[in-house]
Amino acid sequence: MTTDMTTTDTTTTDTATTDSASAEALVGRMFGAALGAAELYTIYLGDVHGLYRAIGDAGPTTATELADRTGLDHRYLVEWLQSQAISGLLTIDGTDVWTDRYELAPGIRETLLDPANPFFAGGLAAILPAVGHAFPQLVEAFRTGAGVPYAAYGQEAVIAQEALNRPAYANSLIAEWVPAVPGLHDVLSRGARVADLGTGAGWSAIELAKAYPAVRVDGYDNDEDSITRARRNAAEQGVADRVDFEVRDITAIAAGGTPYDVVTFFECLHDFAHPVEALTAAREALAPGGSVIVMDERADEVLAAPGDEVQRFLAAASVIWCTPQGRVDEDSEVVGTMLRPDRLRQLAGRAGFGTVDVLPIDHPFWRFYRLTP
Repeated sequence: MTTDMTTTDTTTTDTATTDSASAEALVGRMFGAALGAAELYTIYLGDVHGLYRAIGDAGPTTATELADRTGLDHRYLVEWLQSQAISGLLTIDGTDVWTDRYELAPGIRETLLDPANPFFAGGLAAILPAVGHAFPQLVEAFRTGAGVPYAAYGQEAVIAQEALNRPAYANSLIAEWVPAVPGLHDVLSRGARVADLGTGAGWSAIELAKAYPAVRVDGYDNDEDSITRARRNAAEQGVADRVDFEVRDITAIAAGGTPYDVVTFFECLHDFAHPVEALTAAREALAPGGSVIVMDERADEVLAAPGDEVQRFLAAASVIWCTPQGRVDEDSEVVGTMLRPDRLRQLAGRAGFGTVDVLPIDHPFWRFYRLTP
């Protein structure tokens, strides 16, 4: 019997080839992520220093003219302008970065200058410096299990949160979301009392008050900076006489107060250290026939791994933002960003709600629920 010694085992070779292709793809993905992060930092610099606004107001502008107008360092501005032109965020009318003129690229006004525009995305850039403030504590938290307080993320956290959510409240809350909740428009039109829990900078409460002149809204949050911004926003929008903002433990809203016809949790329940207690407080604060509206993350109903870009963003945010902030209390039961419908139903059931309806509102990032006792 003879043996063919020329036969080659291709298993190892095929595996190595596959691994190399996967590694190459992952390197490309990581480079893309690094590129995106670097460009977001430059966008934040442009936003915080008012550079996009200055160029938009002035029209075609040289680096020297921009430095004179803003009082910023000329040399840094040259580098910033060059990077923005290469990134396609500004246009340049030649190739000399020192003397040629720059203008806003198409789409910049909508995405970076108008905070109520449905395409506004300026809040994304503020996420990076916010996490940067908190990152040393986050690294240590992985060792100790401690939480990372919201305040550790700095003022940029409040800026990011406000900027990310305001466009949806300004454009969709009244036009799309309220009509999708059976009977809610009629309740609000009659002059409902509304409690907006986790109100942040207050834009959800403000938009409700602007649309429904008979409504009275109380917004509650435990962050002083957010409430200060909310009060200022309400005054600027002319609804401060009907919208009140207070720094308060949400679990205490029912204590001795007049019942609410509607209680809302807009994009916040998953952050709470004690979501069951918050939901219980909301139920106890309801007037007869009232309901609780929850808007939270549109996590897939069942884990899909790997997930699409929305699920990847939500899952990453849970690691660096939501879960650490919710673990500040030692006995925390924070859910984190991946709040799936079954988990919401479990929490609501423990809080004494009899019905949890998923509302027919289609949104890529958020899912909407109506809870009734």
